[in-house]
Amino acid sequence: MRVSVSSMPAGENIVEYVKQIDNFADFLHCDVCDGHYNSTMCFSPDLAKAVNDISTIPLDVHLMTKNAQRYAEQYIKSGANIVTAQVESFRGEDEIWDYIKFVKQKALVGLSLEPETSIEKILPFIKHLDVVLVMSVKTGKSGQKFDESVFDKIKLLSDLRNKLHFKYKIEVDGGVNDIRASALKPLGVDIVVSGNYVFNAKDRKHAIENLR
Repeated sequence: MRVSVSSMPAGENIVEYVKQIDNFADFLHCDVCDGHYNSTMCFSPDLAKAVNDISTIPLDVHLMTKNAQRYAEQYIKSGANIVTAQVESFRGEDEIWDYIKFVKQKALVGLSLEPETSIEKILPFIKHLDVVLVMSVKTGKSGQKFDESVFDKIKLLSDLRNKLHFKYKIEVDGGVNDIRASALKPLGVDIVVSGNYVFNAKDRKHAIENLR
């Protein structure tokens, strides 16, 4: 599996943190909140550009916002390689289609599901996605406990991909440590997002390797 290290625990020290993990992480997971879909505000486009300027780590941008296409444009300009938006944040299918078509021109595109959201919500779009992000905690707050109910959702996504030969990657975000990662890998998960497990580790390179 590949590892997308979350920016959230680092806070204002993110640039220094990125320098420490630059040679080890596969992606930097950048949580973007607008204060509307989620109550917290984090990771501005300017900060994304600053990180991109000093790092070789691809930016894995997770939009927890309203008006996803507008935010996607800003973060693509700042160097985003993957842009994933919460499917629950859209006002309807037309808005989702517009977002997918726009992002796919310049970056990999994804949709994300809250723990309680069924995969049926993304089925009309799934064959056009590069990434499906399964949230194993509620969005917007670091350090929550992994919700084991998402195992069934992950298995459904993996089985569907295999049956219909879709190409999307399955990414899991929230409460992931080495033990959780070892359980996710056999289910077909391609990317795990980890925040506190890596950030709090004495040896961050070793922690990242443990997640693979």
